[in-house]
Amino acid sequence: MKNILFLCGPNGIGKTTICKEIIKQLQNSAYVDSDSCRIMNPFVLNDDTIPTIAKNISDLIINYLKCPTVNTVIFSYGFHGRRKEVFQKVLVEISQIEHKFIPFLIWCSEEENVNRMNIDNRSAERIQRALNESRKAFEYVTYPKIDITNLSAVEAAKRIITEIK
Repeated sequence: MKNILFLCGPNGIGKTTICKEIIKQLQNSAYVDSDSCRIMNPFVLNDDTIPTIAKNISDLIINYLKCPTVNTVIFSYGFHGRRKEVFQKVLVEISQIEHKFIPFLIWCSEEENVNRMNIDNRSAERIQRALNESRKAFEYVTYPKIDITNLSAVEAAKRIITEIK
C-alpha cells in the first residue's frame, strides 16, 4: 500500500525544509509542495479559489500515488484560517485512492520558531501573524508530535523516516 506522509505545523517552523531532506533520504518518494499549487496574482483564499487550490494539490498527490515507482508521497501543509477548508477538500479527494495516511505535527518552541522565520527574512508583521494565528491553529491537533526545537532539518528528517518504518 502507498503512503502519504503528512507534515503539518505552524508557519515558518521548517516543514518545507524538512520535506526536502526527507525526499533526499527516502527512496521511491515524491514531494508535493502546496506553495506551488497556489501561485496566483493576487493570492486570495476565498470561495472561488479554494476549490482550485485543493484540486491542484489533490491531483498531484493522486498522480504520484498512481505512479508505480512512488511508494511514499510527502505532503506538508499549515492549516490555519481558511487553509483548513483547502485541506478538508484535499482529504476528500485523496480518499478515493487507497493509501495509508501517516501524519505528524511538527513543533518547536516559540523562540525557535521566531529564529527560523528570521533566518527566512520574514517581516515582523508576518512573524507576528504566524505567532498569533498559525501556532494557535495547531494547539489541539492530535497527530503524533515531533518537537524539532533542537534538531536540524537533516536530523528531523531522519527521525521522521525512523518513525514511519
